[in-house]
Amino acid sequence: METKSVKQKVRDFFSHPETQFILPSALLYVGIMIFVGSLVMFGFGVAPTLFKVLPTKDMAGMANQAILSRMVILQGTALLIMGFSLILLRNWAGASIRKSMWFTLGCITIIYAVYGIFLQDVMLSMQNTIGSFDNPVESGKKALTQFRQLHKLYSFLSSLASLLAIALMILHMYINRLTSKSPTPA
Repeated sequence: METKSVKQKVRDFFSHPETQFILPSALLYVGIMIFVGSLVMFGFGVAPTLFKVLPTKDMAGMANQAILSRMVILQGTALLIMGFSLILLRNWAGASIRKSMWFTLGCITIIYAVYGIFLQDVMLSMQNTIGSFDNPVESGKKALTQFRQLHKLYSFLSSLASLLAIALMILHMYINRLTSKSPTPA
């Protein structure tokens, strides 16, 4: 009986059709979990707690901004992980399925760019005009109203991106169920 080298065993493992499906699928789910989980944790755990615990809105806002800047990086990384996993899944299903998954990821990425980069930057730049969120200057009250509207848009877009990420996961699971237990390249 011939024994395989470790290198050959590793090569066989990664060239096996099920491994070529399972590992990229796991990466896709990890990316989705990081993307959605960061928004859920921030939206329901971190931000409300900061505004409840810290003595002023200004302090809570500064803490939120520091966390949001890191969350944008985390979410961008999650989008890269999802994209990389879709590249690895390129032979998994038919062209229309792959295109729909790429389209969904593209929509998530565009929405992320709007709320995570553009809106966040605009809202950050409005802070000087507003002055203090606890006691806004008279000239900053209009900016405060705009800030609140942008914050509502930010919340809506981030929720929409999360729902699309969950839809991407459901699409992947549903199509996997239809294709078979042991996927074959299309």
